[in-house]
Amino acid sequence: MKWLFAAFWNYATFVGRARRREYLGFHVTQLLVLSVCFYIDYHARISSHFQLSDFNITLVWIGLTLLPSIAVTIRRLHDINKSGWWSLVLAVPVAGPILFCLLTLLCGTRGSNRYGYDPRHIFSHNIWN
Repeated sequence: MKWLFAAFWNYATFVGRARRREYLGFHVTQLLVLSVCFYIDYHARISSHFQLSDFNITLVWIGLTLLPSIAVTIRRLHDINKSGWWSLVLAVPVAGPILFCLLTLLCGTRGSNRYGYDPRHIFSHNIWN
C-alpha cells in the first residue's frame, strides 16, 4: 500500500527516482478515483447536455492531483536515467504517447545514476542488519 501513496507523500518532489510500482500504482489509483468522480458528476449533472461546469468533483480531483502526477512522472523518467523533459514527447501525435508508455515500462537503472540512488536498493534492505 505504501507504493500507492508514495506519490502523494512526495507530491512536489521533482528530484530522485520512482520505481515502476510507485508510478503505476499512482496512475491506476488516479484512474479509479477519476472514474468514480466522473460517474458521480455525470449522474448529478443538472442539464441534459454536456457542460464542463457540471463536472465539479472531477475537476477538483484533477486539480489536486496534477502536481503529484507531474512529479511522479519526472521521477519515473529519472529512474531510467532520462531527463524530465522527455515527458514532452507526449506532444507528438500518435507515436509520442506510445513511446512514452514504453519508456515508463522500462526497468530502472541498477545502482545509482545521475538522478540519485536506486530505490530498489534503499527499500530492499533491512535497516536493523
